[in-house]
Amino acid sequence: MKKSTGTDPLKSQADFDRNLKAGKFAPLYLFEGKETYLRDQAVKRLADAAVDDAMRDFNYVQVAVTEGDLSEALALANQFPMMAERRMVIVTGFEAVNDERQLEQLKAYLAKPADTTTLVFVSDALDNRRTIATMLRKGCTVVTFEPLDEKTTALDWIRNYVQTNGAAIDASGAAYLVGMVGTDLQRLTTELDKLIAYVQGKGRITPAEIDELVRHSREHSNFELSNAVLDNQRESALRLLSHLFDNPAEPPQTLAIMLVGLLAKTFRNHLIAKDMMKLNLPSEDIAKTVGQSIFAVKYLNERARKLDGERLVRAVKRIAQTDIALKSSQATPRLQIELLVMELCAPETKRPIVFR
Repeated sequence: MKKSTGTDPLKSQADFDRNLKAGKFAPLYLFEGKETYLRDQAVKRLADAAVDDAMRDFNYVQVAVTEGDLSEALALANQFPMMAERRMVIVTGFEAVNDERQLEQLKAYLAKPADTTTLVFVSDALDNRRTIATMLRKGCTVVTFEPLDEKTTALDWIRNYVQTNGAAIDASGAAYLVGMVGTDLQRLTTELDKLIAYVQGKGRITPAEIDELVRHSREHSNFELSNAVLDNQRESALRLLSHLFDNPAEPPQTLAIMLVGLLAKTFRNHLIAKDMMKLNLPSEDIAKTVGQSIFAVKYLNERARKLDGERLVRAVKRIAQTDIALKSSQATPRLQIELLVMELCAPETKRPIVFR
């Protein structure tokens, strides 16, 4: 099977599914990306195709690497399957492996994998500076699972999922649901299953049903808002902001100050990560500085690399101005935050509008 670089998530997934349907699967895979629902579904489909169901208990193994030791995983991969043609080994938690002996063992296995084993490395994100990332991307068939694009791919996925399960939803309904819960497929699947069961009689999901059944998560909204602003998705950010102010759990002034703090922390952490990476400091140091786990910092670092440093500096200064204005001006808190979000989503804007 031809190895994929994984640079095009949709293409790598399509290639994987096409080969699987043809009964072709590689001895080595790297499943990478933060869209865990699609990733878990791909692991399941691969296991169904590669492992005899009657003997799965003996030939399907999951290994969480601890203390950087790949020995157990590689030993299991080298074992012969029991009363079947193939076994499958899933490996997680390997991202920090840097021991030379371990890497040499891995290199040897990648050069000559067992013919009767499908070995799958699963990761939210690999640090490209680490040797193991380079080795796995060169030696494995890479399948990438990144979050779906809100305006196109996620809407298509929702409509296909609903149709497959015997109901219907139009593009505006799908967009309304995405605006409410975001593009995380695990959450979307949970909400869609409830909606599909609810409309069984009439078979069509509309915003009315979505309003009635779907609980909007404030924590999720905050996360989506900060990501939308970072990605310059002004329309999405304003829609999320509107929902937060239209469904407040606290007074507008309190909500506005909370959102300013959220945005300040988001942009400041990306700026810190970018500066520390320029100094070639390890992810562990960045994690300690920004107060995140090492796994969360891997995602932070990847995003920080793509962001313009000057834009991050301007954003931090502009957010500080809004914080002062919120506590001293006569403009409404909602208007202040809306103006801030619009400016942060337009990095070329350097002259802020601040109410005195």
